[in-house]
Amino acid sequence: MSVVRKAQSGAIIKKKSQLNAKTRSVRQPSRIEEMSDTEFGTLDQSKDGLIVSFDQDSKKFILTTADALLDKSAEDGDISDTFITQLEEEISVDVQIDNVDGGLF
Repeated sequence: MSVVRKAQSGAIIKKKSQLNAKTRSVRQPSRIEEMSDTEFGTLDQSKDGLIVSFDQDSKKFILTTADALLDKSAEDGDISDTFITQLEEEISVDVQIDNVDGGLF
């Protein structure tokens, strides 16, 4: 009759109670509104045309208007010269009014 011996290996087998399962299965957000650091509220047509901006106070991304973003950018009184030059090129400020008719009152 043959002799069966227990094989010795370097692997240590632990019981299930000895294992510390620290693996988390987390689904990555597929849309920006699913991220935990956003405060967009209900996204509907009233939010159309708004800009995503980071709010330092709440440490979250918010939706803001272009006017509010420009106001915030100009708070320190130092607007980029390049930005001003671009505005002057794109916006015609030369308005000439020769004849103004105020209409009837």
